[in-house]
Amino acid sequence: MQHWHRKTSSIAPASVGLMVDQYGFVVYKNSILDLPPKERGALSLLLHAWPKSVSKKDFALHVWNGRMSNESLARCMAQLRRVLSDIGIVKIDSLYGLGYRLTIEQDSVDIPAQLPLDHSRQSGTIMVEPAIMAACIYAQQVLQSHSPAAYNQVESIIKGVVAQVPDYAPAQLVLVQCMANMVSSGVSGGLPVIDEALKILASIEHIEPGASNLQSQKANLLDCKWQFNEARHIHEEALRLSPENSVTHFYYGLHLLSTGAPADAVTAFRSAVELNPFSAEQAIMHARSLAAAGASVIDIVGHAREVYRIHPGNQQVYLYLLGMLAFSDPQPELAHAARQMILSRTSWIYAAGTISYVLAQCGDRDGALELIAAQATASINIRVTHLAALIALDLVDEAALSVKEAAQAGCGHLPILLNFIENSGFKKHPEYPSILTRIFSHQPLSQYVIPESSVIVESA
Repeated sequence: MQHWHRKTSSIAPASVGLMVDQYGFVVYKNSILDLPPKERGALSLLLHAWPKSVSKKDFALHVWNGRMSNESLARCMAQLRRVLSDIGIVKIDSLYGLGYRLTIEQDSVDIPAQLPLDHSRQSGTIMVEPAIMAACIYAQQVLQSHSPAAYNQVESIIKGVVAQVPDYAPAQLVLVQCMANMVSSGVSGGLPVIDEALKILASIEHIEPGASNLQSQKANLLDCKWQFNEARHIHEEALRLSPENSVTHFYYGLHLLSTGAPADAVTAFRSAVELNPFSAEQAIMHARSLAAAGASVIDIVGHAREVYRIHPGNQQVYLYLLGMLAFSDPQPELAHAARQMILSRTSWIYAAGTISYVLAQCGDRDGALELIAAQATASINIRVTHLAALIALDLVDEAALSVKEAAQAGCGHLPILLNFIENSGFKKHPEYPSILTRIFSHQPLSQYVIPESSVIVESA
């Protein structure tokens, strides 16, 4: 008997294997759906919003970056419905005046499907339960908050997954990313941890050489230990293999910014944002690269405001906006806003450094010094995040000592920090060339180009 009407239910898409993976791809039962970027973004937004609907305004903001016509949205929904019809259990409802909503058809959950898969990015050697995939995806989402507490939580989640499925590549890749972030930010570890992470990647490559994002992770780890020449070749190979992977472009952007090529980094970060408009971190780094590439003060603030418009309520974005406002036009009101932020282990790793900079830039010298002193016993890669505050306080000798100690560590985010616009004053320090020599000792210093934007842009 033909079903003229199928009941919808409160069944979660993840329970039938439909979800967004840790790299922003939509997967169904361990296989990645081969979707164009706009369709992928729209379906990701529907999955993130479930069981709520997504308005046209949200589609325009998060998928089309504010430039969407009704016709383009309708074409996108029509294409998605064609793809989802192959699954047979998922539908997109049009809700008059509200937008669109994803639903699961209750009486068809066992129907098998043949899908348009992207086999080049499958993690197909091991089939796992949806709960395992969901744990990895959740861990990846937690990781995006970039806080000490988040890193510890991710470690705990992934170790639990690995205990159940030791050779599951996506779990190992999340663990490697967590290790890299912890070392780079100074939360824990050092060069030995990076080497351990590289060994994990080597074991993954042996078992599953086509694992998604494997090459980008390897290149990122090499960047963490400042082996930029070797990393560059692997980044290029990763881009060839996964040109539509936002993380691949993002890591390449970090590499380019670290090595003094901010204009090229702008292109890489822009590609990352276009492929994954939901990442606040990628949006911030795109804005930072524009600043490093020589944007005017007005444009720097404009870019920061635009990121905040797209990602309202995000602590990282809010702090970045405060920092750029303080860079542009220091005002006591900004210091007051910064003082309202409560710091804890759940705070963004750059939160304390950003707040100390805003306080220093806006006239609260004592408040800035107090915050810097509070982290005096932290690792050097945490302490060096106060570089902008030290520069603003005219404590140039202390700034130089901090940077030299970070350079001696031989790993971490120092090369990126030196290209943040609020740190550009340090490039005038007489010891800056010798510090670059230490950082780039694995490659000829002539390959590192100090851009014209390294000169401080004075506000009007």
